Amino acid sequence: MAVEHVPLEPLEALLSRLADGVVAGPDDLMGIGECLNILESIEAHEHTPDTWKKDLEAVKRLFRGIILEESSDPSADWKMIRDVLKNFAGNGHPGSGSASQALSAEPQAAGQQKAACPLGVSGEEAHADPPASEEVRLEDSELIKDFIEEAKEHLASIELNIMSLESDPKDKEAINAVFRPFHSIKGVAGFLNLRSIHHLSHEVENLLDEARSGAIDVTDAVIDVVLRAVDILKVLLQELEAALGCGEAKLSAGLVENFLRSLRAFDPAQPAIGVRTEKPPKVGEILVQKGLVEPEAVEQAVEEAKERGKKIGEVLVEDGVLSAQDVAIALREQRRFQENTASVRVDTVKLDNLVDMVGELVIAQSMVLQNPEVEAIKDQKFQKDSVQLRRITAELQRISMSLRMVPIKSTFQKLIRLVRDLSKKSGKDVRLDMRGEETEIDRNMVEEIYEPLVHMIRNAVDHGLETPEERKAKGKDPCGTIFLSAEQKGGNIIIELRDDGRGLDAQKIRAKAVERGLIGPDEVLEERALFDLIFHPGFSTKDQVTDVSGRGVGMDVVRRSVEELRGKLEVSSVPGQGTRFELKLPLTMAIIDGMVICVGPERYVVPTVALRESLRPSREAYLTVHGAEEMIKVRNQLMPLIRLHKMFGVTPRYTDPWDALILVVNEDQKSYCLLADEIIGRQEVVIKSLGAGLRHVKGLSGGAILGDGKVALILDVKGIVSGYEEGGHHGYDRQRRVA
Repeated sequence: MAVEHVPLEPLEALLSRLADGVVAGPDDLMGIGECLNILESIEAHEHTPDTWKKDLEAVKRLFRGIILEESSDPSADWKMIRDVLKNFAGNGHPGSGSASQALSAEPQAAGQQKAACPLGVSGEEAHADPPASEEVRLEDSELIKDFIEEAKEHLASIELNIMSLESDPKDKEAINAVFRPFHSIKGVAGFLNLRSIHHLSHEVENLLDEARSGAIDVTDAVIDVVLRAVDILKVLLQELEAALGCGEAKLSAGLVENFLRSLRAFDPAQPAIGVRTEKPPKVGEILVQKGLVEPEAVEQAVEEAKERGKKIGEVLVEDGVLSAQDVAIALREQRRFQENTASVRVDTVKLDNLVDMVGELVIAQSMVLQNPEVEAIKDQKFQKDSVQLRRITAELQRISMSLRMVPIKSTFQKLIRLVRDLSKKSGKDVRLDMRGEETEIDRNMVEEIYEPLVHMIRNAVDHGLETPEERKAKGKDPCGTIFLSAEQKGGNIIIELRDDGRGLDAQKIRAKAVERGLIGPDEVLEERALFDLIFHPGFSTKDQVTDVSGRGVGMDVVRRSVEELRGKLEVSSVPGQGTRFELKLPLTMAIIDGMVICVGPERYVVPTVALRESLRPSREAYLTVHGAEEMIKVRNQLMPLIRLHKMFGVTPRYTDPWDALILVVNEDQKSYCLLADEIIGRQEVVIKSLGAGLRHVKGLSGGAILGDGKVALILDVKGIVSGYEEGGHHGYDRQRRVA
């Protein structure tokens, strides 16, 4: 079955795409390529009136003139193009205004049009089958160089995304991620008249378009064709790059023609040859069995994959050990053993209800097994069955919680486009290095962390990274790098974002803080506390406001968002080397890891993320300032003492700190001591929301049902510290009345 491309978009849809404004300006090379693709589709559409075609050709000619810098007045030509495209999009025809008339009146003969083409071929010749070799005149080497660099990035993207498609051939997003780079390469190659590259990209794009529309399935054979096309495009780009200094290139058009000939007779339903084994093998085992790689290389790749936070196949391809096609074949064989597995869509409300009920089951089990009468049972079989019940319940809770977890990859991938756009706006060369995209996080948190990451990346590009000229002068790579990684450590997700830019200017931050009255002129702050000032609302060291940053809006949003997720944010910086942000977030919002404490008859849970240490101070370590503010001296550092019994209006067992226990907590880079009667132990508890009467009580973030069936309130350390500071460091009458 030969694959024949049939235009899927109606004319109205093509005109609608023009209305979206695909070109940002005369410097938007990829946007112009996209626009030319749309114009070509309109021109070839069966419902396009013949009267339009002259205007369409004139617009394409103006585009080429702007790109090749042959236009005598680029601004006027750009305005004319914009007006005509607006008429096309809004009225469904070029219009009869001055712009359209000017296009029609342009004295462009066929010979002049040919001269405007960098390769000296007409539009009809550009669509003809290429000869055995294609001679290319490189009249604009800078333009060709930019195209080569962008095309290489697109091909690398295709190779990585094809692996995702290999694992799940029905993944529409993966198909689109492979389709779009071919579409972009085709568009730019078309107006540069790189015929071989244009032909090849166009035909593969047609094949992928059939897959996008559901006309054909993405089979192993289809993936093989795509990877073969990538290999040929790499050869063509290498030939083009090698000839940049010569002014003329000779591309292997015969190689393209042979590929296209086989593609025209290609049957996407044909089966691929594979090997089946009794047990699903690992990718590395398949590669070794086929003799494509040595076992030692696989072992090394496994270690590097763990360090980089990537899959073994990606590491082998990036390091040049194997081609993407070799890895794709191994993934294909591995997938065959999973073809019989099925997936079921479940409503998220049902999923949340399941998780909640499992949490209730865990609580009920604890209540039963901690009942004094049950604990008094000495029967060995009962004891053994109780242990088995605990194990099964714990495993059930672990599995149910994992149902809420999704990879952070979708959030990370959104940032690729952001970095690209910011790079163009700021005039800086920026690359984004991502690792650990497969790290899983609670699905309710995935979207919540996107906004903080956006603000941090904007800050890194605009404030952190230097211009290419500055970086060269410092002996750095002209292209700045932003590193973004995620990993799981214990019960937390650690997201790290760092750049290799200029770092934070401590003196500039201090001067701005003094100017705004945040600190006194003679006040001495530790470096960490000084860096912490950048999170104050409206704080910015930027001298000029840009559309990227400089208004002091953003970093305060970052901190607030992280705190709402019960996380912590730390910043460190080395002058001249860059800045590092670390977000420490809980794995899930449904469970909290905390220390259960007693204050009088009540029990509270202190989140371990805020807890630094616990101790019983000596009598000499207790001090007062001006007879009011109480302090505890811990390792020669004075820390304010906060009495929880005053905060919540309960009667404690101990009022003297040397008889009670102290919990040292950190908040806003400062340390405070919480006074408690007793520490019961560390425990993971299921969070329950508070009722309307307690929801706004400062210092509380939720509740939890403990094993004995009693309720423990979960403390909000930030709220407790805030209430302490607002209360003038003594007395909590107002808060107690509320509680």
